[in-house]
Amino acid sequence: MEQNNKQAVRTWPFFLLGLVFVLLSGLYGAIAALDAAAHFKDNLLFVLYELLFPASVITALFAALLWSRKSNRMYRAYAFSAMVLGVLYLAVMPGLSAPDELSHYSTAYRISSTMLFEDPLIRPAGLTAVRASDYPLEDMNGVKTPEVPDDTEEIPEVLGNPVKQTTYRAVKDWEKRYAFSTKPVASPIPDVKTTPVFYLPQAIGFSIARVLGLGAVGLLFLGKFLNLCCYVALTALAVRTTPIGKSWFAAAGLLPMSLHLAASLSYDAGLIGTVFLFTALVFKLAYGTEEIRARELIALCALAALFGPCKLVYAPVILLALLIPARVFGGFGKKLLCFLILLLSLVAAVLAVNANVLEAYFFPAAAEQAGNVSADMSHAGFTASELFSHPFFTLRMLLNSFSARLLNWGAEMIGMRLGNLDPLLGASGLQTLLFALGLVALTVADSTGEKNYVLVPGSKAAWQDDDEAEEVEAAGVATEADTATTGEVPTAATPAEPEGEANTEAALSALSEQETAGEVLTSATTEHIAEAVETLRETREEEASQEALADEEKFGPHYMEVREPGRFARFYALLIGCISFFGILFAMLLAWTSRDALWIEGVQGRYFLPLLPLFLFGLQSKALQSGLPFKRLVPYGFVILNLCVGIRIFALAVLRV
Repeated sequence: MEQNNKQAVRTWPFFLLGLVFVLLSGLYGAIAALDAAAHFKDNLLFVLYELLFPASVITALFAALLWSRKSNRMYRAYAFSAMVLGVLYLAVMPGLSAPDELSHYSTAYRISSTMLFEDPLIRPAGLTAVRASDYPLEDMNGVKTPEVPDDTEEIPEVLGNPVKQTTYRAVKDWEKRYAFSTKPVASPIPDVKTTPVFYLPQAIGFSIARVLGLGAVGLLFLGKFLNLCCYVALTALAVRTTPIGKSWFAAAGLLPMSLHLAASLSYDAGLIGTVFLFTALVFKLAYGTEEIRARELIALCALAALFGPCKLVYAPVILLALLIPARVFGGFGKKLLCFLILLLSLVAAVLAVNANVLEAYFFPAAAEQAGNVSADMSHAGFTASELFSHPFFTLRMLLNSFSARLLNWGAEMIGMRLGNLDPLLGASGLQTLLFALGLVALTVADSTGEKNYVLVPGSKAAWQDDDEAEEVEAAGVATEADTATTGEVPTAATPAEPEGEANTEAALSALSEQETAGEVLTSATTEHIAEAVETLRETREEEASQEALADEEKFGPHYMEVREPGRFARFYALLIGCISFFGILFAMLLAWTSRDALWIEGVQGRYFLPLLPLFLFGLQSKALQSGLPFKRLVPYGFVILNLCVGIRIFALAVLRV
């Protein structure tokens, strides 16, 4: 108790400082909202801020309460924080503001139409069919309502791209301006050709909105909200599953870019969640359990089959499964068999979904003739054979990209540019630096020496052995009953019986024979026999209870100390992360970079988010140690910084024309 009190006294200033940060950001936001309301003669902007600021303060108070508690249930604090912050980003950045969200919107709409047994296309044009009342959301041609040609804008714009002061007014007055209509019209937005699983939450939200007769704003909100719920469920389950580095997953899931993608229609939300969960499950099998179960192997295969086809560059993450010790599988042969099953599930899913893409990468002429080249491939200036045959050119492009873009990638991964890489909306330079320092702090070792324990299930084989032992014991009891009935004397004690018990049983048997033969026994001798029988019974009951307790500790559910990863494991995880990292660069060099480019084009920092827990795991070192509970302080700090980022986005958006 004294240690916990010291810990609370030592950390409470950090939680108090977080509240001060929110209050200062709130003052800045209030000034911006008042200025915008006076300048644009629109009181709605300040009314919205009157809702945003108190909600931010309440969130900060609850976050301080949850993250200050020293508990193994970190996933609860994370789930609350991620959900509330996701709703915050959904509110301050409405519309179709996320990267490539127009294409994600079109894909989710097409899948929703299929769910509702409607024709997803306008034929013979082959374009995605949307309701006429939803068409103004994507406004690519300046015609806000196809039914009313006069309702036009001088500059065509998509709702929320970019976010500005008119966006909030448009969302509020949307239903008044555009009449509800279910008439299908053609959408010119191309959809995304990838696994449809990561679009199911958005499509279900769209379907519910269409069945309930909600308008375009309600349709967008439900699609984004269910996508956010899916993201929070997957990442919170990852935080709960992993026995090591819970704060790595929590911090990576609470970055502004992660939450912004989660509160959008992007499939990146499901992609990040599945990669996180796969990594956490591998960590559990490698360091927090004694035997793999069938459902855990099935989960690994299902997760790999989900994220592999979506973005093939993350496929090397399955190599992390080789860190699981062979004894967890029951031997090296079974480990190799399970890994082959995992690999086959990934390959089968990739071939089923990405056969055309692979053909376009490696056989561009044949793919173009067959019409399998996607819209992204039209930007490509290189082929795989050219890059492999000119290694020095490829190396030069990599070095140029590192020198020119590496810091930008890191800032984009954190969230310095949210939206469609909007240079105005996102974390400030100072906030980005604080996020980066928080990630670095998670690589500092805990000097308190506190050990972690996890509850592991019992072994199936061990339970079978337990049942066999119970059958043997029951047979022994039956034998003793027969002996008491027939008067037969066991010839020898079993090897497992102690010598004292064997002698006592022999003496009791001899006295029983004398009594049966009619010999007269004294009263004292009879009492002595009764006492000996009672003592023998109590001894056997005590031994049986001790054996049952030992079996439960050995085979039943019990706590085990989390195994500490070694240097090789950390280096191996870092190597896998680097393979995927360079795979992303190579893919963008192959599929997006033009021939006259000076560095690799099209790379965005958000592509590295699924790999962040791997890098944090690989960079762990005991060279730097601290007694501060960074595993709780850093995620809490990220919650506070996200609240400040949300207020900053709103303050800048309301002043933007």
